[in-house]
Amino acid sequence: MNGNKQLQKIVLAASLAAVSVVIDVFFKYALGIQNFGLPFYAVPIILGSIVLGPLYGVIMAVVGDGVGVILANQGYLPMFVLAPVVWGLVPGLFLHKRYSAVKLAYVIPLTYFLASLSNTLALYIHFDIQTTLALLVLRMGLIPFNSVIIYMVVKDVHKKLLPFTERYTLEPQKT
Repeated sequence: MNGNKQLQKIVLAASLAAVSVVIDVFFKYALGIQNFGLPFYAVPIILGSIVLGPLYGVIMAVVGDGVGVILANQGYLPMFVLAPVVWGLVPGLFLHKRYSAVKLAYVIPLTYFLASLSNTLALYIHFDIQTTLALLVLRMGLIPFNSVIIYMVVKDVHKKLLPFTERYTLEPQKT
């Protein structure tokens, strides 16, 4: 039974990572900006991290980022993987097996801020200081607005998926 549960977790993680890739590639093509994106790709990663734990969240983020870069036909800049890793790690650390909508309301802006700082570091390493500072101002300005959107989507989807995902968060009963 434990092997079946592990397989179900892997399938769920792979499915959520695939949804993340679709969202990421869509926004990269829709915006047409190579050095800037919207973090809505993080919604499935956040859900996976909350339901399956931070390790699964990080793996989903790394795989999703790599596949998304390939599908969007972009050059791979390794430091940009830090932001997806933050999206996969932080929600799982705070909310895995301890989920509440109130905690989620604090975790989303915190994670967004840390991911934005990670992207700023990546920009600083890979590009010039003018690009870094200009995009930092834009990123910080988007945190409140996008955090509300991400919070509402994650909260609602988590609620709808709760009957399905409870098997991953509840401890098995001993008979």
